[in-house]
Amino acid sequence: MSAHKPYPIIRLKPGKEALLGKLHPWIYSGALETKPESRLVRIADHSGNVLATGTASALNTLSVRVFRHEDAPLDETFFLDRFEAALRLRMDLGLMDPEGACRLIFGEGDLVPGFVVDRYAHALVIQVGTAGLEALREVWWPVLLAFGKQIGCTVFVERSQAGRKEEGLEVVNRLLKGSLAGPITIKEGRAKFTVDLLKGQKTGLFLDQREHRLALGGLSKDCSVLNTFGYTGGFSIQAGLGGAARVATLDTSAAALDQCEKDWDANGLDPARHTRMEGDAFDLMRELGAESFDRVIVDPPAFAKQRKDVEKAFKAYKDVFRLGARATARGGLLWCFSCSQHLDRIRFQEAVWTAMLEAGREAQVLGHLGQPPDHPYALNHPEGFYLKGLWLRVL
Repeated sequence: MSAHKPYPIIRLKPGKEALLGKLHPWIYSGALETKPESRLVRIADHSGNVLATGTASALNTLSVRVFRHEDAPLDETFFLDRFEAALRLRMDLGLMDPEGACRLIFGEGDLVPGFVVDRYAHALVIQVGTAGLEALREVWWPVLLAFGKQIGCTVFVERSQAGRKEEGLEVVNRLLKGSLAGPITIKEGRAKFTVDLLKGQKTGLFLDQREHRLALGGLSKDCSVLNTFGYTGGFSIQAGLGGAARVATLDTSAAALDQCEKDWDANGLDPARHTRMEGDAFDLMRELGAESFDRVIVDPPAFAKQRKDVEKAFKAYKDVFRLGARATARGGLLWCFSCSQHLDRIRFQEAVWTAMLEAGREAQVLGHLGQPPDHPYALNHPEGFYLKGLWLRVL
């Protein structure tokens, strides 16, 4: 359906108009009179008064994502305005280093629900999470192409995975435009990281941990550092550059650890100061000596991918945080993270607290951590706050 023609109207059930009044961008199927039959919709109250415009899915229980709280199309001008606003924020934050990396557009946080764009030096990597955005591809793609070229990007990659199956879409992993001979190199502070845009996790690197990696580097001089769930070793390399005496990187992926070792060497770090630990984090951490590291990072994957997984995930987080606490020297620093949206901040802190009790350790909270400012969340969409962390001094 063209972005220039009025979209079909879908009505809310009586009394559900308050959802739009709160400016929340999500409407679940239970609030709708009927299932949406179009991927692009105008959202109306029970009387037929159009209040908003958005995308829709008949398959997903999260049926409608609101793009505009007005009766107006999702056209080229709309996407250009949104993209330019997102760029201005990153420029104001000082994140547009042509050799660096940042999240350029973050879905609902940048008022473009379901759409993510990450910049890696001269490349843009996009994620298209909804059927509605797929229906609008011919509208936003030329806008994004011109937008990317404006900021010096010549390579465009798509890594559309998360949430697509719930929308009845296939997973996409492809080069859209430009030439990509292999992994690219980006800078993060003094560090150089190699990023495989087509095969790496997420869009290639966990950009939401950038500030925490840099912070660790400033706190690692002459310390022993354990980086669990370390992937390609971003935390490890920043610790090494910060003067850590020894660093251990733990991950299940041999390929990720291979890249970590290559990047360690590429950053001019002594291989003798780095230890590779390949295998299951829970198993390997149980084998570690008590109080054997001055700095410990525990950044596991999302154990709770759905709300029904929260209780099982709570136990897994608690167990791995306990092992991290056990490995931390007295007076040492421990970072605990969760990227599970469904595990809220209170439950997350409870998992950390319970872990400390079971480890027989006390701790001081030095900081409550979260995602960086290039991963903003809208005040009316608290679900956008997904990365939670506690920075602790273990006693």
